[in-house]
Order: sequence, then structure tokens, then C-alpha cells
Amino acid sequence: MTADHLPALSPDEFESLREVGKGEAQREIPQLHWERLVGLGYALRRLGTLGLTASGIHRLAAGK
Repeated sequence: MTADHLPALSPDEFESLREVGKGEAQREIPQLHWERLVGLGYALRRLGTLGLTASGIHRLAAGK
């Protein structure tokens, strides 16, 4: 998928995606944000923490 065809994320949702990309030191992500990120396939919730998927890593590289 090209950057032109990526689902729109609000600036706050993109910031949450960036925060998830930091790993274990992540701040509290709003529930609606992590649910949307998981639903879009950008993040995966495991053992109570969020991690990026390959799609999430690509989305961060593509930018907002």
C-alpha cells in the first residue's frame, strides 16, 4: 500500500502509534487509539502491552 492509500490517522492517533513504537517505555495510550491501531493492523496487543506489526513499522516510516 502506498502512502496515498493508507487509512487516515488523526495527529493524536499517529502520535500514539509513535509511542507504541518506543517499546516498553510507552506512556498510556488512549483505549480508542489502541483499539483503532489494532483494528487497522498496525499494532498487536500481547500480555497487556502493545507492539508494532510490520504494517505499523511501515506506517511510521511513511509518516502521517
